[in-house]
Amino acid sequence: MIKIFIYIFISVCLFSCYSGDRAPANIIKPKEMKSILWDVMRAQTLARETSLKDSTIDEAAEIKLLSQKIFEIHQTDSTHFIESYNWYVRHPDVLKIIFDSLYSQKQRETDLKLKIKENFLGHPVKPLIK
Repeated sequence: MIKIFIYIFISVCLFSCYSGDRAPANIIKPKEMKSILWDVMRAQTLARETSLKDSTIDEAAEIKLLSQKIFEIHQTDSTHFIESYNWYVRHPDVLKIIFDSLYSQKQRETDLKLKIKENFLGHPVKPLIK
């Protein structure tokens, strides 16, 4: 009887450790998803800025073109990316970790640019946005 209770207790402990928010095998892993999202967001910004400077460039077409190149670099395709992104949307706690990490990465990049500018100018520079 005690063995049964011990077995049940161990089973409950093991199952309680399982996280249902882990990405399935067919979903892009969080680290790679973060990298792809970072590149896609930068591509969207580039396409927007390019289309504002050159009226012959269609922003949506440019985003699509750049996104396809990004998917090739990361050895995936738009279908796999969208399926994975939709999974992350349905698991917002996991997606939040990715976006928090992206925000930190952007903040580090901004701080580094500010530090380089300060070193070049020889005096502190106030950031435009905090």
